[in-house]
Formats: sequence, structure tokens, C-alpha cells
Amino acid sequence: MLIYRFRITCEEHDGFLREIEIQPNQTFLDFHHIMLDSSELLHCERASFFMTDKKYKKDKEISLKAEKRQVRKYDEDLDQVVTESITLPLMKTEKLKHYIEDPHQKMIYEFIGRDIFSFHIELFKIFPSDGMPSFPRCIKRVAELPKKAEQPAAVAEAPVAPKIVIPKVPLPKLQELVKFDDIVEDEHELAAIENELSGLIEEEEEETVMESSETEENGNNDFLYGEHEETEEDEKLDHLEDYEDIESLDKRLSGFDHDSDDY
Repeated sequence: MLIYRFRITCEEHDGFLREIEIQPNQTFLDFHHIMLDSSELLHCERASFFMTDKKYKKDKEISLKAEKRQVRKYDEDLDQVVTESITLPLMKTEKLKHYIEDPHQKMIYEFIGRDIFSFHIELFKIFPSDGMPSFPRCIKRVAELPKKAEQPAAVAEAPVAPKIVIPKVPLPKLQELVKFDDIVEDEHELAAIENELSGLIEEEEEETVMESSETEENGNNDFLYGEHEETEEDEKLDHLEDYEDIESLDKRLSGFDHDSDDY
């Protein structure tokens, strides 16, 4: 029994390497499962194998799920390019030996799921089996594919304090304000008001002047009254007969008898 040994590299990650052994009678679905197990890939939504030329140019496609594709090809009878709808062959029914045409056959495996990866596959050895091991199997494994970081668990947010709504005082309507624009000023009425105000101001000024005049007169009278009293007192001093006790007066004035000013 022959064994196919394939070397697998990842187009997006140069360090990734797998070597897988599989039997020619096994299906592409068996190959798909060993690809998932050896690369630790999760369940996928879509996956396909593509047969390619030596430069990895895609040709035939083998799909995981039943799909229809639009294919353009040349029709010799019509001598033109036409488009046809075809159903893709499925992995579970297609065997490897029906597609291996070159001892260095190349393929592409595309994985589309939570992550998207593209792998280059190359057949580099065909040899007979020397025992009864289980196939397919991964015999060499170098590096791992990067995994997407898990999303952090949502943290419960603190309750938001209710907003305090300040009621807005409605502004007067513009239509009501416009009404005042129609008011016409009466020049005669304004002149009468100005005359009346002028008369009131003049009356207040006259009263102020009269009060200040009265205040000045009262001050002058007080001064004159003081002088009048002083004159009468002097007159009393001039008349000695008005004093009842003349002797006491003599004693009071006796201190001046020896004054040199008396001579």
C-alpha cells in the first residue's frame, strides 16, 4: 500500500510547518480533518482544496459543502466564451488518487471560519507502507498558528445618575413684541411732560435757596444777640450805685491801688 507524504506551510506565517501522511484511497474530507487537528483550528464555515500548477495557480476546486459556481469557459461549437453554472465536487466523495497527477503535486487549502488561513500543500514523497498504522497522521509539527485574543467579559456599568432637568422659562413670543413697533410717539405730549418736569425742578431749587437764606440769618442774629448782652453788662459795671455792697467792691479793687499804671 502506498503512502502520500505532504508538506504544508501557511501563506500568512512563514514559521508554520506540518508534514502529513495519508493513503491515496482516502478522501479530501479525511485530509480536511487532519488539517484541522494538526493546526488546532476550530469548526469552519467554509473550506476548499484547490488543485494548482507548479506556481500555485488555482484550477479545480473540491468544496466542503455543496455549492454552485459560475464558470467561464470557451465553447468550441459557438466559438466564444460562455458562462456556465456548475456544482462543485464534495470532499466526502472525492478521493486523492483521482487528482494526483504529478509526483510533486501542489494544492491550496483555504480555511474560512473565525480565522481565515491559506495553506500551501506539496506532495514530496510517495512510498510503500511498512506496517499497519492509522492514517492520516501528522508526523512533523513546527510552530503554531496565532489565535485571536478572547474578548474580555463585559463589566457591569455603574448606574447613571438621573439628569436634573431645569425647566426653561418661555420667552415672550416675537409676535407680541412686534406689536410695540407700531406705537407712534406724540411730540406734543412729550414736550408737555418735559415742561412739567422743568417746573418741578425749579420749585425744588427755590425752596433750597430759601432754606439756606434762613439758616444764614439765624446765624447772624445769634452773633448780634451775644454782642448786645455784652454791652448791657458793661453798662451795669459803669454804674457803681447799682451795687448794694460798695465796701466789698472796694476790697476787690484795693489790689490795684499800688499799681504803677494808676499814676
